[in-house]
Amino acid sequence: MTVTVARTVAPGFEAQYLQWTEDVVAVLRTVHGCLGAGVLHPGPDGGEHQIVFRFVNGLLLREWERSTQREELMARAEDFVVSERVQRTVGVDDWFELSARAEPKRSLWHRIVTDVAWVFPVAIVSGLLVAPQVASLPFAVRAIISTVVITAAMRIAVGPLRSRLRARRTL
Repeated sequence: MTVTVARTVAPGFEAQYLQWTEDVVAVLRTVHGCLGAGVLHPGPDGGEHQIVFRFVNGLLLREWERSTQREELMARAEDFVVSERVQRTVGVDDWFELSARAEPKRSLWHRIVTDVAWVFPVAIVSGLLVAPQVASLPFAVRAIISTVVITAAMRIAVGPLRSRLRARRTL
């Protein structure tokens, strides 16, 4: 379970709030089932202060939320916390592990070769079917017509096919 608590601090009480968050994090790190805790500070333009902490499961989180330690800490914050917003999230472990499973970015040459491999058959078919029909037209017109046909085929047929195959991780 990951919990994010966003708080708005009364003006002039930032130093007290920062000390209080250090105390909260120190206590959280000693609580059974807590996997870690940290503080996110607002940007230079202001905003909410956030505390993020993770628990092994919802039962241990509930124990913390009902503990006297937490009640005492929350009572200390009543003077300087204006508002509070809590978000609980289950199953975000993948967020922290996705970068390890990500495929490395392909090199420029690899991307070019892949694109050529997809465009080449379309260009061949276009040359066989379209070129004889426009052979008597001036070169610039033939080039424009060929470009439009190939681009349309890539956008309408080949692009969606590539996307589906990429989503299935077959290419």
